[in-house]
Amino acid sequence: MSDPLPPPPPPSPDWAWFLDVDGSLVDIASTPSAILVPDGLVGLLTALSARHDGALALVSGRAIDNLRRLFDPFHPPAAGLHGLERVTADGRVIRPQQTAGLDDIRARLMAFAGAYDGLILEDKGLTLALHYRQAPDRQQEARRAVELAVEAHPGIRVMAGKMVFEVEPAGFDKGQAVVDFMAEAPFAGRVPVFVGDDVTDEWGFRAAEALGGISVLVGPPRASAARFGLADPAACRAWLAGGGET
Repeated sequence: MSDPLPPPPPPSPDWAWFLDVDGSLVDIASTPSAILVPDGLVGLLTALSARHDGALALVSGRAIDNLRRLFDPFHPPAAGLHGLERVTADGRVIRPQQTAGLDDIRARLMAFAGAYDGLILEDKGLTLALHYRQAPDRQQEARRAVELAVEAHPGIRVMAGKMVFEVEPAGFDKGQAVVDFMAEAPFAGRVPVFVGDDVTDEWGFRAAEALGGISVLVGPPRASAARFGLADPAACRAWLAGGGET
């Protein structure tokens, strides 16, 4: 068991915010479509963004289109699919073409997930996610199925998250998304603050720290590059509220 991390300092006006969603801003649900955006969260983020001159981006494993639906009418800059796609503050959409081999992997994993109750294959278009939250006893089988599906496609990698195996093109991550945002207005010149909960957020933690910023792990203590910690999404929202006060 890792020692608890100290709480982060009070929000400062010169910060640039990079916020993961599931497990950080909102509680993780049994399925990706079952999450609930708490009352007041959209207003909190809107106020936080305004107070920091628009320097707030969502950085999530979800697709950008999904993020827009969840947080409508608040549409901040965002990095989706763990940094594979990005919408800048001026509305530019940066998104690669589908990686060769993904169709083959999709077909293999659809057949695998369909053979077992509780396994869910989430098709995000440019990436895939095999969830086993409802069938935790299938973890090793799911891992092996994903590894076998991608082994013939060297340009595609597997990332393990909380009860999920993510399948996505290599060469993209949340840390690079932070670096790219920090080179653009309105983020440039500010102190980057990355908030996340999962192992896929470690790239974001390291990028923020390398740029002289702050990294915050949400959830139970674990080995992490983050310097600060918050107990759960409710504690995270309470902390963020301090930066959105008018």
